[in-house]
Amino acid sequence: MVGFLISGCQKEDPCNCEVPRACCRGLVPECAACEEGLTVEAWLKKTCPNGEKDAYYGGWDETNQKSIWVCDTVEREKVQITE
Repeated sequence: MVGFLISGCQKEDPCNCEVPRACCRGLVPECAACEEGLTVEAWLKKTCPNGEKDAYYGGWDETNQKSIWVCDTVEREKVQITE
C-alpha cells in the first residue's frame, strides 16, 4: 500500500512559515484567505473591493466553477484559527 500525505493547500510558497501549515477547508473568509495564501485583510480587499468589512459564503457558481462570496458592511464575530 502506498502512503500519502495531505498537507492542506498545495502551493509553491503557502506561507513564510518554517513548517508549512494546513489550510482549513471551511466556507469562511479565514479559510478562503489561507487557501489563496493571503491575509484575511488582503483577501477581503480582493473579494470585496468596495470596502466591505466582511463576507460570507453565498453558494457555488456552476458556470464559472467558483465560490460566490456575499460582501457585508457589518463585521461578524471572527473565528480564531490556531496553527
